[in-house]
Amino acid sequence: MMQKNPGVRDYKSMQILSSKPEKLILLLYDGAIKFIHQGQSSMEREELEEAHNNLIRAQNILAELMGSLNFDKGGEIASNLFRIYEFMHHTLVQANVKKDPVALGRVCEQLKRLRESWFQALKNEESKNVRETENGLELGGGSKKGISLRG
Repeated sequence: MMQKNPGVRDYKSMQILSSKPEKLILLLYDGAIKFIHQGQSSMEREELEEAHNNLIRAQNILAELMGSLNFDKGGEIASNLFRIYEFMHHTLVQANVKKDPVALGRVCEQLKRLRESWFQALKNEESKNVRETENGLELGGGSKKGISLRG
């Protein structure tokens, strides 16, 4: 299926290329959610080939999420996420075969919760980094120029 607006495609490509790895996870969640919604809508309209193609895209994103896990650094959390992603992937395959939009909705809701958790974790980390940076700055007298970095 052709992208209707090449400018949007180019913008999204730049967004992906310039994103930090942590933010790429959010983009992957967003993509999976979008493709599941599109697959669900196509399924309900009985446009089965389009539904299948969208669900394959969502499955590919889940496979990418599974492949992005670092079990050495992530330990038990990475293992648990792998099992969750694997379950969702399996559910998508079964929903695609059985043409089950209800199962698609369940996977989509799980992905939305994971996305929100990841978003909150990133927000907390960014907030922590800002506070650490602010605590390291001394304005107004730490140096001849009025700004110094402590550290």
